[in-house]
Order: sequence, then structure tokens, then C-alpha cells
Amino acid sequence: MPRKKKFTVEDLYHQTHLLLMKVGYDQFTFSLLADELSVSRAAIYKYYSNKDVLISDYLTFEMKKLLEEFDQMEWSSDREEHFNQLFELIFNYSDVHQLSNVFTQKMKMKHEKIQFKENISKELHERFFGHIQSFILSCQETGFIKKELPANLLINMIFHSVMINTSSDLTQKERAGYIREILAHGMFQK
Repeated sequence: MPRKKKFTVEDLYHQTHLLLMKVGYDQFTFSLLADELSVSRAAIYKYYSNKDVLISDYLTFEMKKLLEEFDQMEWSSDREEHFNQLFELIFNYSDVHQLSNVFTQKMKMKHEKIQFKENISKELHERFFGHIQSFILSCQETGFIKKELPANLLINMIFHSVMINTSSDLTQKERAGYIREILAHGMFQK
């Protein structure tokens, strides 16, 4: 297969994402990535010295996109619709959340500290947790959510629901819908 001479950063990140989802962190190599991009490994090494720096930059890029989308969201004043918007946004980036979690664990195992540029991961978590917290607390004040339920537990359940993996053949959208339904309405027939 002839090699292309140029690729964009977006091309690089897109193929990095696809490859990480397909083969996982441990099997991810510049050789595989170069094949997917139809370039030489040397072309990738011009930009990145190793896969950890590339993955860190890719995750930072995706988290910035998520924060931009979060900032541009026109949040509904209807509580249930607001919850649906929040849940949809979280699940639209569930792959990034899962890859970030795996990457962070791998860096801890390697005893390396590769921080996402500009502490974007920390900012993302703080802003999302803060938004979910204010949403939950305001819903508890108005009686939309039961006051006796611990807010911190609900916040963590919502934010980390993207980590719930199923072995079934559910699509990401179906999985998100069922988890949202369980969180919002429970699992028992009334």
C-alpha cells in the first residue's frame, strides 16, 4: 500500500481513538497506527516520542471538546429534560472517559506521571461534578429528587455510569438509555 506523506492532527487523534477502542492500550503501537494512517512510523515519531504522550494529548484534545460542548449547551429549565441533556452529553464521550480511566491506571502501574496538558482532566471533573451537584441539590430543594438520598452518591452514580459495561449486544445509545431510565425511574414496576 503506498504511503501518504501528510496527515492532520485530527487524523492522528481519530485513528488513535479507533485503534485504542479496537486493540486497547497494551496492544496499541505506532506501527499499527502508521498502518492505519498509511504513513511511516517515522512520520508519527516526528510528532510524538512515545505512545503515552500521544494518548495524553489525544485525551486532552477530546476533553477540551467536551468542555466546549458543555459550555455551549443550552440547558433546559425542565428538570427531567436537563437530566436527559446531561446524561446524553456524558455518554457521547463515554469512550473518552473509559480510555482516560485505563490510561490513568496504566500510568500508575508504570509509576509515571503524565498529566493531561493544562490539567484539563481535573478541570473537566470539577466542572461536571459541580454541575451535577448543583442540579441534584436544586432538584432536592424542589422535591424533584428525594431529599433523603445522599447527593454525593447520586453525583458519583451519574458521573461514573459511563463506566458500567455490559456483556450484551447493547449499543452505546441503548446502554445509556437503560442506565438513565434506571437512575431516573428505578428498576421496579410500580
